[in-house]
Amino acid sequence: MSSTKQTNISASDKAVITELDKQIRSYVQENGTSKDSELLDQAIADIRKHHENQKRKSGQPFIIHPLRVASYICRAGLDAPTVVAALLHDIIEDTKITHNDIHERYGAWYADIVTGLTKIKKPESPNNLTLDNLDATYQRMLKTMVLDVRALFIKLFDRLDNMRDMDAMPRNKQRRISLETLNIYVPIAERLGLTQICQEHTELCFKLLYPKRYQKTLTEIDELKKARISSINTMQKSLQTNIEKHNLVFHEIEPLFVHPASRIHKSEPIDHILNGFRIVVKNSLDCFQALGIVHTNYYVIPLKIRDYISNPLWNGYEGIQTELRIEGEQTRIEIVSEEMLKKNQYGIMSHWHGSPTELADYYRIYLSQLDQMAGDKDVRMLEVMSYVQSEQVQVYSPKGDMLVFPKGATVLDFAYGIHSELGNHCIGALVNPSSVGTSKKRVPRERQLFTGEALQIITDSRVHPKEEWLQQVKTAKSRSQIKKAVEQQKIINARNSGRTLLERKLRENGAELGAEKWLKLKAVAEALGAENLSANKFLQEIGLQKRPLQQFLRKHKLLQFESSGRLKEMISPEFWGNIFGSDKNIFLIDDVQNPLIKLSSCCFPIPGDKILGFIHDDKEIEIHLVNCPKIILNKKLPHSKVIPIAVSWKISKKISRSHVIHLHVIDGTGILFQITKIIKDAGVAIINSASAAKNDTDADIRIKLESVTWPVFHKIVEKLRPLKFVKQIWEESPQES
Repeated sequence: MSSTKQTNISASDKAVITELDKQIRSYVQENGTSKDSELLDQAIADIRKHHENQKRKSGQPFIIHPLRVASYICRAGLDAPTVVAALLHDIIEDTKITHNDIHERYGAWYADIVTGLTKIKKPESPNNLTLDNLDATYQRMLKTMVLDVRALFIKLFDRLDNMRDMDAMPRNKQRRISLETLNIYVPIAERLGLTQICQEHTELCFKLLYPKRYQKTLTEIDELKKARISSINTMQKSLQTNIEKHNLVFHEIEPLFVHPASRIHKSEPIDHILNGFRIVVKNSLDCFQALGIVHTNYYVIPLKIRDYISNPLWNGYEGIQTELRIEGEQTRIEIVSEEMLKKNQYGIMSHWHGSPTELADYYRIYLSQLDQMAGDKDVRMLEVMSYVQSEQVQVYSPKGDMLVFPKGATVLDFAYGIHSELGNHCIGALVNPSSVGTSKKRVPRERQLFTGEALQIITDSRVHPKEEWLQQVKTAKSRSQIKKAVEQQKIINARNSGRTLLERKLRENGAELGAEKWLKLKAVAEALGAENLSANKFLQEIGLQKRPLQQFLRKHKLLQFESSGRLKEMISPEFWGNIFGSDKNIFLIDDVQNPLIKLSSCCFPIPGDKILGFIHDDKEIEIHLVNCPKIILNKKLPHSKVIPIAVSWKISKKISRSHVIHLHVIDGTGILFQITKIIKDAGVAIINSASAAKNDTDADIRIKLESVTWPVFHKIVEKLRPLKFVKQIWEESPQES
């Protein structure tokens, strides 16, 4: 929050400061060590000194803010070091104190936590956060949270106190900070199981973003309560009577009303006020007894029972949920123990025993998700928080270990979640493989995961990640591992091509040296050094033809060798004819699955098409149709990172295999008939087909053909491409199909 200078403190503000000071000191003295108390005294002295002449927009002395945040930490039951860190959380951002100062006075842990919670600002614009600065701040905060989850709690309470004090801020800042809170901090609170904090954050955002609709919502809720309170009391009494009749001791039965926070994204009038009833009993066994009582005394709505005691939700929620008809009204019932209720509202803070390790263990899955994304520079923080707020699914390994993934995650995500090598060679999975006496269900790697199922990953050592796999995963870890593997494959294949190019000519000229030994020759090593090349980089560049080998050898006078069997003339027209098919250095494609080759996704060339090639970033050759619109429209090609290269097909016309055609079409009547007629007219049988609507106008069609040769397949595609309703057409790889 912005701060300005001030000198006078009112009597009421002094009383607030004194009371907060007293509460914090008492808590640390009771729950910390003597060293913690010393650091607390030092922290309070430091914030009094360095925030002395600052005040908030509300007019209150600035020091009240860190004191309140520290007080929230005390009430949450966190440990003494977290209380001290909370006091210091703004001192770097709003004073001249630096990271080194904190490190020297308090230690490395405090310095890292406080720095991690500090905004990143450019010197030339100290009062404004650019988008890049904001994202850098989030990245820093994310890494700090992964380092120690206690930093996350400090940030949540810091933001909560700022939101409670937001009325004094200018309207533009109210909106910006509220949107940030809604997109970033609400999902965090929800993921930590902090229902109360999550609701308060959301309601405050609602109040600030849509003040008129918020007030209207409060009025509607109040009026609906008054109108329905009599019937709600009757339903509540009915439940109470039936439970008492069976002598079950319960804490309370309370109605659950619509909360204003739930209406932030809904502008239509509220059509109901009662969300259900909560029955609070002594322990988990009593929860099931209460379930039995209500199920034997009321009409039960089928398929609405949820047992979250045996299988808690992804955010730690526990309890039993069911739906009944009470007094003729369909009503949701939540049954929890007293301990579950506290845990559902306040997360682990309601029952943990003061150990940072316990906190980290409790949020292990959540923190591991954050950790995977903290190291991915391509992931923006808004994407991160959008990801962590998504609903989660819980699945199991064959050994019974539970793994949690965002809704929409796939078998491939599961494989990468266990081990990167398992993901790199994944072709599918067996679902519930330990089931005895039943046929095991095999599913492909792109199939989505569903809560409660167990999976055993199926691998094939011949299968390797492709860029298309990025469309088959949901998690940041999977994307990162796939990108890493694909890049490594491209580099390795480029080097192998370069090594083959070099070694074949060495053999043709009677040289006894292999490529590795030749590269270590003094003259060769000196030439590589002069070009600032490593041996691997050299092989990579000649493999992709980015660096003409003959020119390199002539430039460094490596073409002439003695008659002892070493090379006399490294490159000749005959050499290029043997390797590339002619003396014009044409790269011949003999395998569409070669990772060195990337068939462009804009025009989807297939063997038989007239094509062009472009070398990208020393790692791959991208193949386009000669009339590809992207090449025609892009006047900048070629540029420094995209080098043109002559390419041609060298795939045997006798090779026969099954093909899968994928079409993106404008949906309409008779489309599938026209497509299948072209295929059948070519004398090719269709093994299976499937179609799915993408939106109101477009659809995807997938057709698997019997085994045919490339010329036959090319003939079919050539007739499908001109159809007016076809937007895109491509062949899925064998790994995809």
